[in-house]
Order: sequence, then structure tokens, then C-alpha cells
Amino acid sequence: MQGASFTETVVAELAPHVPPLPHCRAALLEGMSLTGDPAVGIRAIETPRAVAARCAVAMLHADGLAGHAVRVRGQRRTHYRVELPADGPRPTDARCCRRSRLRGAFLALGSVSRPDRAPHLEIPVRDEAAAARLVADLEALEVAASTRLRRQRPVVTVRSAAAVGAALSSIGAQGGRLAFEQGRVVRDVRAGVNRTLNAETANLRRTVNAAVRQLEAVELLSADQARWEMLPPSLREAGTLRRAHPDAPLTTLAERCGISRPAMAGRLHRLVEAAQR
Repeated sequence: MQGASFTETVVAELAPHVPPLPHCRAALLEGMSLTGDPAVGIRAIETPRAVAARCAVAMLHADGLAGHAVRVRGQRRTHYRVELPADGPRPTDARCCRRSRLRGAFLALGSVSRPDRAPHLEIPVRDEAAAARLVADLEALEVAASTRLRRQRPVVTVRSAAAVGAALSSIGAQGGRLAFEQGRVVRDVRAGVNRTLNAETANLRRTVNAAVRQLEAVELLSADQARWEMLPPSLREAGTLRRAHPDAPLTTLAERCGISRPAMAGRLHRLVEAAQR
């Protein structure tokens, strides 16, 4: 789906799948109904996604039940409503039904962040009981989840990268899981490169500032010949080398003196202290 969001891509991957078992199809419809408006009730599905409404109708037809989607125009956006019959298969708490219930809830109203963004998957639900139902399903599938309120309605959220990836796999979005993991690797590599660049930039800035202070100290001390001659020969040698090679690193200066790098750093530090006195 060119130009589609990552959530729309995942929804498009999930929508054509019809569970082979009746109780799994019932669980998928139940999951869809958990996200609807509390005023609609549990015997109806209401979703802003036409593809989800078509999926719900396909579930009903697979069980030989009548069903159709009705477009309902709201104040902000159009919704699609599918009435659920009172009879029909019943969902269970088996792992297959838990997966189908979560798939249905995500199809109806769930969303997931782009792979190159911070990991975040959420499913708004109609009430606290629905939130507890989905959180229990996620925990049974070893996916850490929590609930928070948004505009007085509960939202089931999954926030860690590992948990979001596991949640996508659990609902059957294997292609979405691969895209998410690929994006996570790219994000981690980019973050690592940025950290390295920032550290190297900071080190370079400190090195340049230190060299500037050393050059200023040499110029100040050498301007007073008597003061310059009073310095130990080792400090004068270090200062002369720094003035002759203003851009050279400490390692190069140390090699020219035949001493270690820490020893050269110590001499230049004492030179700066002498200038400050």
C-alpha cells in the first residue's frame, strides 16, 4: 500500500485472514466489539475502518449468519456498524481465541507507531472490563501491557520494542513484525552513530579549547623573557613545541619530546597554570 501509514499496512495484512475455527471467528468479532462506543453495546461492532467492517461481515458469513455493514455519519468522521446476532459460536480462553480477539480489537481501532519511531501500540476500548479482557489476553501471550485513560476512555497500550514486536506476531501480522524489527535495527544503528558522533565532537571541542589555552599561555609567558626563562626547561620545551605545532595532537608532541602522552599533557597543564599565576 504505497503512501499508507504503518498501521494501515498492518490492518491490510490482517483483514483478509478468516480464522478456520468457529470459536476463533467468534473471538475476533468479540475483540471488535470491545472497541466500540459504550452506547452501542456488545451486540454490535462500530469501527471507522471500512476494511474492518468488511472483515466482520466475512466472519458472520463464514458461520452461515446474516450480516452487513451500515455506514453511520458522525460529527467528525464516518463509522461502520455491524450488528451481531444473539446466536452463533462462542469464543473461548484458548490461546487461539486470545490471538483472534486481539486481532479483532486491533483491526477495529488499534494503531502502532512507525518502525523508525519510538515503539508504541495501542487499542482504545469501550470500558474498564474490555481493557482488562485485552490485557489478560496479552499477558497470557507473554506480552507486557498496561491501561491508561484518554478522554475518559481506557486505552490498552504496549510500549517496549520487544513487546510491540511480540504483539504484532501474536495477532498474525508477521509482515508487520518484520518491518517493525527492520525499522528498530535502523533506529538503533542511527542512535548509535549519533551517540558516537556527539562523543567525538565533544572530544574534539575539548581538545581544540585546550590547545587554544595552551597557545595563549605560551604567548603570555614568552612575552616576558625573564618569566619565560624562570620556567623549567621541560615546560619551555613543551611550550615551544605547542607553538610550532598548534594543531598537533598530544601524542605527536609527546613523540617529538620522547615522553609519554600523559607526561606531555601534564607539562602543558602546568604551563597553563603558570600563565594564570
